[in-house]
Amino acid sequence: MNKAVATQSGAIRKRNEKLILKAATNEFVKHGYQGTSLQAIADRAELPKANILYYFKSKQGLYRALLEDILALWNDSFANTTPESDPAITISSYIRSKMRYSRSHKKSSRIFAMEIIQGAPNLKDKLQFPLVDWTQNKCSLIQAWIDQGKIAPVEPLSLLFLIWGTTQFYADFDTEIKMIHGRSLSAEEFAKAEQDVINIVLRGLGLSLNT
Repeated sequence: MNKAVATQSGAIRKRNEKLILKAATNEFVKHGYQGTSLQAIADRAELPKANILYYFKSKQGLYRALLEDILALWNDSFANTTPESDPAITISSYIRSKMRYSRSHKKSSRIFAMEIIQGAPNLKDKLQFPLVDWTQNKCSLIQAWIDQGKIAPVEPLSLLFLIWGTTQFYADFDTEIKMIHGRSLSAEEFAKAEQDVINIVLRGLGLSLNT
């Protein structure tokens, strides 16, 4: 296979995988893992079922790829942080990126929430350990900031749980927000909520973006 053909083949694969993952997101969020068939995903993506099996091997393989994609996008802004990084900037960026992801990828966030509520059967083994390793790594980072006196003493896991729960609420419980607020939040209201969450967390850590 020459370079031009390989490049075209790679572009086609990337496009098809994107179509499949988008279709899978819509089917899984509507019907759950057990209620979703590969044929339904193929129909929605307007691709042969054989394409899904070629790229992802099985329904579980596709579902796990979707979960991996969700975790990667969630954690990207925290990926290259070190003990020398500014905690106020880092934590603010992490909160902001997770809240914006929750607003733009509500279905993906709900799929992850459903997986956890059901006991995380598809996060175990292959996906469980990267998630655990990532969390332990970030807890060590937070503890390093504490030891350096950069942030107030807190339980690192409690801080992560607080950020996860708050940021994901805006996607997973969007219906509740609509019930209470009477409608979805406008872009301006969401931006204010985003800044409110950042300010509350930073103040609890003795931080400010102005320092």
